[in-house]
Amino acid sequence: MTERRTAWWTAAAAVWTFITWGNRIGLLTGDEASEPWTWIRVGGSLLFGVALTVIAVSLFRGSPYSRWMAKAFIGFAVLMLVIWIRSSVSTLSGDESAAFKIVHVGLALISTWLGMVLLGAGIKRLRPGISGN
Repeated sequence: MTERRTAWWTAAAAVWTFITWGNRIGLLTGDEASEPWTWIRVGGSLLFGVALTVIAVSLFRGSPYSRWMAKAFIGFAVLMLVIWIRSSVSTLSGDESAAFKIVHVGLALISTWLGMVLLGAGIKRLRPGISGN
């Protein structure tokens, strides 16, 4: 994947992350704020959204695609897998409406797909023999 293409995928993942989690910021100050899982899923996702934004802007401005960027991609992918597998199991086994379940499975599929795209880019960048390591 070229650096320009990587920048576009990174920007897409950042925007999607802010759309998905931006309206959940209230959970960090509400009743669920004392639960570590809330901070992991909401706070962690938003922090990765900021990191992905910085990476996308850097790549668009011509900065070289570096190892720390690749590691951020891998971390984002792992977080998306953990969050959305856990959420999907909970949602699908719960008493929520079919519409709620469909929306959450859709969010899970798109989020993990974007994570897997960036995971592939990150792993490819960290593999020995790739120039610029």
